[in-house]
Amino acid sequence: KNIMIMNRVANKAISAALRTTSARTFTTTAPSAAKVAVLGAAGGIGQPLSLLCKLSPEVTELSCYDIVGTPGVAADLSHIPTKSSTTGSLPAPVSWPLRGDGGLEETLKGADIVVIPAGVPRKPGMTRDDLFNTNASIVKTLVEGCA
Repeated sequence: KNIMIMNRVANKAISAALRTTSARTFTTTAPSAAKVAVLGAAGGIGQPLSLLCKLSPEVTELSCYDIVGTPGVAADLSHIPTKSSTTGSLPAPVSWPLRGDGGLEETLKGADIVVIPAGVPRKPGMTRDDLFNTNASIVKTLVEGCA
C-alpha cells in the first residue's frame, strides 16, 4: 500500500514538473514523454526512487548515475516491463548497456527532470556540520554538472 501511495506521489510530481517545463508550448495536456536523470541512483533512497520513476507512465527514459553500482541497478530496472528505457553510468567508462565514457554528462544530456538523492549517511563521530559540508560538496559537484 505504501509503494502505491509513493508511486502516485512520484507520478504527480513528474506530471507537475513536465507542465512547468513546457510553458512555451500551448497545450491542454501535459506531455507524456520525459527523460528523468537520478543522480545517486545506487543508494538507499536512489534505488527505490529510480524504481518508482521506472514505473511511472510519464517517464520514457530513466538515466541513473552514481559513483558505484549503477550499471547493476540499471540492469535490474531494465527487466521491469515498462515503455521507458533505462541506462546507468559511472564516473568511469563502465556502464550499462556497455558503451564509451561519458558519465555525468551522458546521464544529464537531454534530461527534462533531474533528481539528486545523492549523499552519504552520518558516520559515528561525525557532527551534523561535517555531514552537511560533505553532502553539500557532493550536491555542488552534481549541480555544476547540470549547469
